[in-house]
Amino acid sequence: MPRNGLAQSFSYCSIQAMRFGRLTLLALRVIEDAIARSEGGGVERTWGDRLALEILIHAEVAEAWQAREFWNALAWQSDVPGYEVNACTVQRATLFASLNSWCERLGRRPIDPVELRRIARPYLPDLDCECGTPQLPCMCNRYKPGEREMIRSIFDARLYREINEGPPIVHPKEPGWVVRLLNGERVLDQMTWGFPVYLRGKAGQPLKPRPVNNARFDKIDGFWKRWAADRAQRCLIPAVAYAEAEGRPGAMTTTWLSVKDAPLFAWAGLWRETDEWDACYTGVMTENAPELYAVHDRSPVILAPEDWNAWLTEPLDALLRFDRPWPAKATVVSRTPVLWKDGGRMLE
Repeated sequence: MPRNGLAQSFSYCSIQAMRFGRLTLLALRVIEDAIARSEGGGVERTWGDRLALEILIHAEVAEAWQAREFWNALAWQSDVPGYEVNACTVQRATLFASLNSWCERLGRRPIDPVELRRIARPYLPDLDCECGTPQLPCMCNRYKPGEREMIRSIFDARLYREINEGPPIVHPKEPGWVVRLLNGERVLDQMTWGFPVYLRGKAGQPLKPRPVNNARFDKIDGFWKRWAADRAQRCLIPAVAYAEAEGRPGAMTTTWLSVKDAPLFAWAGLWRETDEWDACYTGVMTENAPELYAVHDRSPVILAPEDWNAWLTEPLDALLRFDRPWPAKATVVSRTPVLWKDGGRMLE
């Protein structure tokens, strides 16, 4: 072959390899997105997922049996929130093992589980029904509310009614303090933490209502809009600190987070009247500061004192500016040796 022809052939092959390389990376991103979709409890497989697997096989990145395993695992449907934990674990392990293997062959860093949670968030259900372990959709299921008189003083709120202090650490379906507006005046009231939501078992039977204690900010103009759009249904949740679980399953320890140089902070909340638990409230969640992802990828929407009135009075569109993390440098992280399962009643 003439030198010019050989050079042209080599150039063509290089261009084809570069194009195919880009196509392979694109296929890998499709696979990552498919796993993210599966975080919501099962997905409807698409031709795009299938094409991505075929591309990875053709590129000799994926073995045919791996692609087949991945395809089958992707189709597994869980019954959220009453799913079979072991089956769900096997599904996630299969999907992640395949992805990590293909990333390794391409010399790419495997996707971090926390990063995957961020990608998966738009696909997750409006209601977060599982709590108590790190990196699950729902987090912050215990916090310290602080002493009543200190709350009343700092928030300049009138006590709405005479009532007991309540628990020093609040859990879902327990009473906690909220500050809301009544006829233009701040009042300190006590409500049940968590909106009651009815779920059904595998046989379709109605279950007892579960307290949904977190409201996702990215769903505030969706499921939560009926309350978020009504200024009268917004509230401030006074808190000294909130807790997260860290460590390996079965040995998770309790970590408390608070606002630096502040005896109390305000967590943005919503409240409503219910037949089940009378007045109840839920806390609004947002993405966490990147430096705190090791604790959890989300955190409460913490409001600076100058923004308290804005949350209670401004129109819904104006509240979107609060969908941002509280700075890590202004957060105090207190890790304790207290096991998460034992730490719910101890003021560490």
